[in-house]
Amino acid sequence: MKGFTVEQPGAPGELRSDLEMPEPSDSQVLVKSIYTAVNPVDTFMANWGTLVIDWPLVPGCDAAGIVVKAGKNAINPLGIAFKEGDEVCGCTRLGNKGYSPWQEYFLMDAQVTIPKPSNITFAQASTVGVGALTAFLGIFWGLKIPLLDPENFPGEKDEWVLVFGGASSVGKFAVQTLKACGYRVITTCSAKSFDLLKSLGADATIDYKKTEPDIISEIKSHTSGKLNLIMDAVSVNNGLAISIFAALSENTGLTRLYTTTNDWEPLPDASNGFISNPILLGPIGRPDAGELNERLNKFIPVIVKLIDSGKVQVGEYVEAGEGVEGIKEAWEVQKSGKAGSKKVVIKVADA
Repeated sequence: MKGFTVEQPGAPGELRSDLEMPEPSDSQVLVKSIYTAVNPVDTFMANWGTLVIDWPLVPGCDAAGIVVKAGKNAINPLGIAFKEGDEVCGCTRLGNKGYSPWQEYFLMDAQVTIPKPSNITFAQASTVGVGALTAFLGIFWGLKIPLLDPENFPGEKDEWVLVFGGASSVGKFAVQTLKACGYRVITTCSAKSFDLLKSLGADATIDYKKTEPDIISEIKSHTSGKLNLIMDAVSVNNGLAISIFAALSENTGLTRLYTTTNDWEPLPDASNGFISNPILLGPIGRPDAGELNERLNKFIPVIVKLIDSGKVQVGEYVEAGEGVEGIKEAWEVQKSGKAGSKKVVIKVADA
C-alpha cells in the first residue's frame, strides 16, 4: 500500500509503496481514501513530533472516503451500523500507525466518524473534520454554550461572541454555528475576508492587522462593552484576550469565558477576570480519550444536520496534487500560504 511518510522529526517526506494494510477492530472501519486535506498540525507532527505515537509517521488527519470493511460493532454516531460502501469523513487519530488518509487505506474509529452529509462532495467533506469538530469543542465545551438542537433553533440573543481568526477553517464553522445558536458574532480577519465572513453571518468584522487599542475600541463600539465570550480559532491571541476583557468595564453579571486552540502555552488564569479552556482535539479516537470521544459523538449528528440543511456551509478549498504522489505538492502549497484562508485538498483516488 502506498503512503506519504516522514521517518523522523524534521526529515523530508517521501512516498513509500510498502506500507502494511491496516485491519479494523470490532469498533472501527477501514476506509479507502478519496480526498484528504492539509492542516497546520500535519507540519507540527512532522517537524517536531507533536502528538506522534508511532514513527515513521504518515501525517494527515482530515479525511473523506468510502468504507471497505466494517467491524461487527462499528456503530456510527447516528446509531446505525457502518457497512461497506458508506461514505464518511472526519478527523482520524493523529500520529498513530494506520490511521492517516495520506495513505491509500486507513482506519477510523466508528464512535467519532462523521457520515458524509449527502449534499457535499468528497472534496468538500475532506475539509469538515478538523474544522467542525474543533469549532464545536470551542463553542459547546470551551464556552459552555448548551449544545444546539438543529430541530429547534433558538431566537436571536442580545449577546456577543468574539471569534479571533474568523476566516480560518475553524473560524468559519464557529461563526456559522454561533449564529445558528442565536448569538451576535464579531470576528477578526483580513480586510479581504470581510464580505465572506458577513455572508456567513458575522455581524461585525475587524481587521486583525489593526493595533491593539484600535481593535479594542472597535469591539467596545460594536458590543457597548458587553462581551463575555471569546474564542481564538488561530492560537495566537492569549495576550489580546487579556487586554480586551481588562478594557471592558461593563459588568453583565455573567461568567467571562475564553477558549483557544493554543494548547502548548500556559493559558491566562482566573486572576485576569475570566476562565480559560483549551480546545483539545489531538487525542481524538484514542482509547484513553473516552470523555473527548463521547463529547464528539454527541456533536456529530448536529454537524451532519447543520450541513445537510444548508444552515452551515463548508469552506472554500484549493485542489493541489493528485494521488498519494501529489501529497507533497499540496503540503508545500499549504505551507507557502498561497491558498490564503482556503483549505488545500488532494484527490487521492477515484470514488
